[in-house]
Amino acid sequence: MRLGHEQELDAPLDAVWAHFMDLRRIGRCFPGARVTQVDGDDFVGEVRATLGPLSMWFDGTGSMTERDADAGHARLAATGRERHGLGRATVDITLRLHPLGDGNRTRAHLATDLVFLGFPLDFGSGLVQRASDPVIERFLSCMATPGPVDDAGPDDDGGALDLVRSATDLLGSFRRRRR
Repeated sequence: MRLGHEQELDAPLDAVWAHFMDLRRIGRCFPGARVTQVDGDDFVGEVRATLGPLSMWFDGTGSMTERDADAGHARLAATGRERHGLGRATVDITLRLHPLGDGNRTRAHLATDLVFLGFPLDFGSGLVQRASDPVIERFLSCMATPGPVDDAGPDDDGGALDLVRSATDLLGSFRRRRR
């Protein structure tokens, strides 16, 4: 499934680029994720997601496969396996950054190829796109935050990626659009 997200960030391109090149920061900013080890462009980490009372833990590895600072382009690939089940996931994320206006703002575009295997649930790509929007919005805002970010991220409660919260955010957006 292919997902696309675009957002204007209140930070200069150089700062956003530096934050994306920090693999530990990526883990701190993504809800439910934690990078446990970094070796050059390679990393080891985990992601915890909840769907109501159901918790899923994924352990995985990944690497920054492309970096082009002049073009503001990078790619990150990762694979993970569900800790207590048969689920597997692969993700390939392409980042493109563009300066805006006077250079104090940046447009970030993420294209994500996501594959889930072994899950009992089958979500349509349209639903996944809309449900992922608030999660990616929080992630990108964190990546534009100046200074260090603690392990829980600036807006995260330190817990799992809450898929119910994402779905609630999605339903709220439907209600706002109908008004």
